[in-house]
Amino acid sequence: MNKPEKKAFLLLLFLLGVGALIRLLPIDPVPAIDEFLVEDSFSGLVAESTASETPVLDSKKAFSSKPIAKKKPKITFPIAINKASLEELCALKGVGPKLAEKIIAHRESVGSFKMASDLLKVPGIGDKKSKNILQYVIFD
Repeated sequence: MNKPEKKAFLLLLFLLGVGALIRLLPIDPVPAIDEFLVEDSFSGLVAESTASETPVLDSKKAFSSKPIAKKKPKITFPIAINKASLEELCALKGVGPKLAEKIIAHRESVGSFKMASDLLKVPGIGDKKSKNILQYVIFD
């Protein structure tokens, strides 16, 4: 191999190594994109139409840099588990919509939760998950 080929080969190895590091590291090199509603983002763009029924765009609203995002209700911890809604229960670590529905169904069928051991009676909740949940829950 001559000198330019060696340089190209070393550059290729270096780039492969950097690519492998980026792939294996737990960082996310691409930032997440906030979701926004398409209907809401175009509201106000079309002003009143002229006599020829051609829509006129409002340039101030058309080029605004603020994305319109869905507003999520702010949930404060600790959550009263006997009064919590589905959304509040889903905010707990390790609790998804299905488990939240199971918690609500168990609460309605058996009665309110009085202590931590009552939470273990819900199907799908074991010792590990109950320890995660109990940090953010109060019994009233």
